[in-house]
Amino acid sequence: MIQSIAAVFTAFGLSTSAGLNAYLPLLIVALTAKYTDLITLQAPFDALTNPWVIAVLVVLLIIEVVADKVPLVDHANDVIQTIIRPAAGAILFAGTTNAVSDIHPVLAMALGILSAGGVHATKATVR
Repeated sequence: MIQSIAAVFTAFGLSTSAGLNAYLPLLIVALTAKYTDLITLQAPFDALTNPWVIAVLVVLLIIEVVADKVPLVDHANDVIQTIIRPAAGAILFAGTTNAVSDIHPVLAMALGILSAGGVHATKATVR
Protein backbone atom coordinates (compact mmCIF):
# COMPACT_ATOMS: atom_id res chain seq x y z
CA MET A 1 0.00 0.00 0.00
CA ILE A 2 2.70 2.50 1.00
CA GLN A 3 4.75 1.47 -2.02
CA SER A 4 1.80 2.19 -4.33
CA ILE A 5 1.27 5.63 -2.81
CA ALA A 6 4.98 6.41 -3.11
CA ALA A 7 4.90 5.28 -6.76
CA VAL A 8 2.00 7.62 -7.51
CA PHE A 9 3.73 10.57 -5.82
CA THR A 10 6.93 9.77 -7.70
CA ALA A 11 5.00 9.61 -10.95
CA PHE A 12 3.36 12.98 -10.27
CA GLY A 13 6.73 14.54 -9.44
CA LEU A 14 8.39 13.19 -12.56
CA SER A 15 5.51 14.02 -14.89
CA THR A 16 5.14 17.58 -13.61
CA SER A 17 8.86 18.18 -14.02
CA ALA A 18 8.49 17.01 -17.62
CA GLY A 19 6.27 20.06 -18.09
CA LEU A 20 9.36 22.23 -17.57
CA ASN A 21 11.93 20.09 -19.37
CA ALA A 22 10.86 16.97 -21.25
CA TYR A 23 14.19 15.23 -21.55
CA LEU A 24 15.80 15.66 -18.12
CA PRO A 25 13.29 13.55 -16.14
CA LEU A 26 13.23 10.95 -18.92
CA LEU A 27 17.03 10.76 -18.78
CA ILE A 28 17.02 10.53 -14.99
CA VAL A 29 14.50 7.68 -15.06
CA ALA A 30 16.40 5.91 -17.84
CA LEU A 31 19.73 6.10 -16.01
CA THR A 32 18.19 5.19 -12.65
CA ALA A 33 16.41 2.18 -14.14
CA LYS A 34 19.52 1.04 -16.00
CA TYR A 35 22.11 1.40 -13.24
CA THR A 36 20.17 0.95 -9.97
CA ASP A 37 17.34 -1.08 -8.49
CA LEU A 38 15.39 2.01 -7.41
CA ILE A 39 13.17 1.98 -10.50
CA THR A 40 12.14 -1.07 -12.49
CA LEU A 41 10.55 -0.31 -15.84
CA GLN A 42 8.24 -2.89 -17.37
CA ALA A 43 7.73 -3.35 -21.11
CA PRO A 44 7.34 -1.20 -23.21
CA PHE A 45 8.85 1.47 -20.96
CA ASP A 46 12.06 -0.52 -20.46
CA ALA A 47 13.09 0.74 -23.91
CA LEU A 48 14.25 3.88 -22.09
CA THR A 49 17.21 1.91 -20.75
CA ASN A 50 18.55 1.19 -24.24
CA PRO A 51 21.95 2.92 -24.67
CA TRP A 52 20.82 4.47 -27.97
CA VAL A 53 17.73 5.95 -26.34
CA ILE A 54 19.87 7.35 -23.52
CA ALA A 55 22.27 8.90 -26.05
CA VAL A 56 19.39 10.51 -27.95
CA LEU A 57 17.96 11.85 -24.69
CA VAL A 58 21.33 13.42 -23.82
CA VAL A 59 21.54 15.13 -27.23
CA LEU A 60 17.93 16.35 -27.03
CA LEU A 61 18.52 17.63 -23.49
CA ILE A 62 21.53 19.65 -24.63
CA ILE A 63 19.56 21.09 -27.55
CA GLU A 64 16.64 22.03 -25.29
CA VAL A 65 18.87 23.68 -22.68
CA VAL A 66 20.70 25.72 -25.32
CA ALA A 67 17.46 26.65 -27.13
CA ASP A 68 15.94 27.81 -23.86
CA LYS A 69 18.70 30.42 -23.46
CA VAL A 70 18.32 32.09 -26.89
CA PRO A 71 15.60 34.80 -26.80
CA LEU A 72 13.60 34.06 -29.98
CA VAL A 73 14.42 30.39 -30.16
CA ASP A 74 12.97 29.76 -26.69
CA HIS A 75 9.48 30.72 -27.87
CA ALA A 76 9.73 28.43 -30.88
CA ASN A 77 11.00 25.71 -28.55
CA ASP A 78 7.98 26.18 -26.27
CA VAL A 79 5.65 25.76 -29.26
CA ILE A 80 7.42 22.57 -30.34
CA GLN A 81 7.49 21.27 -26.77
CA THR A 82 3.71 21.70 -26.42
CA ILE A 83 3.32 18.18 -27.80
CA ILE A 84 6.54 16.65 -26.46
CA ARG A 85 6.33 17.66 -22.78
CA PRO A 86 2.85 16.21 -22.11
CA ALA A 87 3.86 13.05 -23.98
CA ALA A 88 6.97 12.77 -21.81
CA GLY A 89 4.79 13.29 -18.74
CA ALA A 90 2.51 10.47 -19.87
CA ILE A 91 5.45 8.12 -20.41
CA LEU A 92 6.94 8.98 -17.03
CA PHE A 93 3.68 8.60 -15.11
CA ALA A 94 2.70 5.32 -16.76
CA GLY A 95 6.22 3.93 -16.73
CA THR A 96 6.90 4.55 -13.06
CA THR A 97 3.52 3.40 -11.74
CA ASN A 98 2.84 0.28 -13.82
CA ALA A 99 5.15 -1.99 -11.83
CA VAL A 100 3.76 -1.29 -8.37
CA SER A 101 0.27 0.17 -8.45
CA ASP A 102 -3.10 -0.90 -9.77
CA ILE A 103 -3.63 2.25 -11.83
CA HIS A 104 -4.84 1.47 -15.34
CA PRO A 105 -2.18 2.51 -17.90
CA VAL A 106 -4.62 4.73 -19.81
CA LEU A 107 -5.53 6.59 -16.62
CA ALA A 108 -1.84 6.88 -15.71
CA MET A 109 -1.04 8.34 -19.13
CA ALA A 110 -3.96 10.78 -18.88
CA LEU A 111 -2.75 11.95 -15.47
CA GLY A 112 0.76 12.37 -16.85
CA ILE A 113 -0.50 14.39 -19.81
CA LEU A 114 -2.58 16.63 -17.55
CA SER A 115 0.16 17.27 -15.01
CA ALA A 116 2.95 17.90 -17.55
CA GLY A 117 0.62 19.81 -19.86
CA GLY A 118 -0.58 22.03 -17.03
CA VAL A 119 2.95 22.93 -15.97
CA HIS A 120 3.99 23.52 -19.58
CA ALA A 121 0.95 25.74 -20.26
CA THR A 122 1.72 27.78 -17.15
CA LYS A 123 5.38 28.15 -18.14
CA ALA A 124 4.55 29.15 -21.72
CA THR A 125 1.90 31.64 -20.56
CA VAL A 126 4.09 33.31 -17.94
CA ARG A 127 6.92 33.83 -20.42
